[in-house]
Amino acid sequence: MLIPEIISTAEVIRDPYLRAVTYAKIGERLSKARDPNFKLVFLKAVETAKMIDDPVKMLRALLSIGYSMRKAGLKTSKKLYQRVIEDSAELPPPVRDDLMAVAARYMLGLGGIGDAIIYASKIEDPKLRDTVLLQIIRRNTSLIGTEKVRVAYRIRKSKMALELITTEPARSKALIEIMKSYFLMDSYENGIGTIGRIKLKEWAKHAFKEALFFMKERGVLERYVLNLKALAKELVEKFGDEFKVELAISFALAEEPLEAVDLLRKFGEKEILVNAALRLLEVSPHSLPNFIRVLREDEATLVGKAIMNRFLEKPDEGDWETVRALWERSKSDELRVKIGRYSVLKDDIDDALHIASAIKDERLRSIVLADVAHRLLKIGDVSRAIDVALGVRDPRFSSILVAEILLSALDREIDRRVMVNGAAKGSNAQQGQK
Repeated sequence: MLIPEIISTAEVIRDPYLRAVTYAKIGERLSKARDPNFKLVFLKAVETAKMIDDPVKMLRALLSIGYSMRKAGLKTSKKLYQRVIEDSAELPPPVRDDLMAVAARYMLGLGGIGDAIIYASKIEDPKLRDTVLLQIIRRNTSLIGTEKVRVAYRIRKSKMALELITTEPARSKALIEIMKSYFLMDSYENGIGTIGRIKLKEWAKHAFKEALFFMKERGVLERYVLNLKALAKELVEKFGDEFKVELAISFALAEEPLEAVDLLRKFGEKEILVNAALRLLEVSPHSLPNFIRVLREDEATLVGKAIMNRFLEKPDEGDWETVRALWERSKSDELRVKIGRYSVLKDDIDDALHIASAIKDERLRSIVLADVAHRLLKIGDVSRAIDVALGVRDPRFSSILVAEILLSALDREIDRRVMVNGAAKGSNAQQGQK
């Protein structure tokens, strides 16, 4: 079809709303094609919109037409939007709010951040208003990330929108976007300072973690560690002691275990290191070995006992790299007993015997050897089980262990013979019946 035919055929669309919007889209496309008829088509769109009986639908149509006009480069689009603002003044708040939200989103789609904020500010419903304002700020942040000019202007617009947001979590989310904006323009101190204004704990934690990862990726984290630690102290004072662990975990996840441990040490009690390690085991087990490797020996011993207790309770959750890190950082016999017993549970008998040989305390060494002997007995290696039992230096404990192994081996042999004899008797009985 030729363009004049397409324009004239649009008349057959019965619904005046759809006909008006279609004219507007035709006009938008014709303007891109530099067809001189585009202004005439936009005029038809406006005239058709006036024919809509429903006033709300008519105003929606005008917003859509204004959007297409703006895309076509027509300045008259502003007059249409002004008319919508004036004509919607007498409408009930929920209806007018929806119209203003549509207007703001149209402006946002056109890149008119300032106009979008103006329309959003006229929304009375706090939740809807803040949702739209947050969308505006997010869009602004994405533009900062893709363009090198007007960055300061965009930051100002985002801060203007932020001042209009009154509900949570919208305000906290908006502050995170502003933090990102500062980071994108290399203003890291301002970005870090923005986190301190967040009122919700979960979003503050999210922001702190995101800041660490962003700065790590940009290669500037080391320069701002002191700022981040000062912020961490401020956040703990605001949200409570349980926040200490979460902040340290953020450092560990960003592959900065030394900073994580240093932060926890500043908070005082050693038990917090245990809590952090167990938390790290839950959220990121692969980060735990490096966390352990920067601990002092007494700290590694304390943490190691808690970690190995968890591994002994649930061997499937165990991790050899974590166990290796504990072995490297601590010479505690009590901890090595746990490592030895874990090796037995994982059927690593040779490793368990090696660990036992490194344990100085005879009583503790005997515990590991007893576990090894019982495991060997269970898999049927009686002679080796006895050898291990004889290696226990305490004569009485060794004797008890050997006696236990022998009696268990005898019980197994008797049970085996009973089964064999029973099977033989059954076979003979069947032959007799035949």
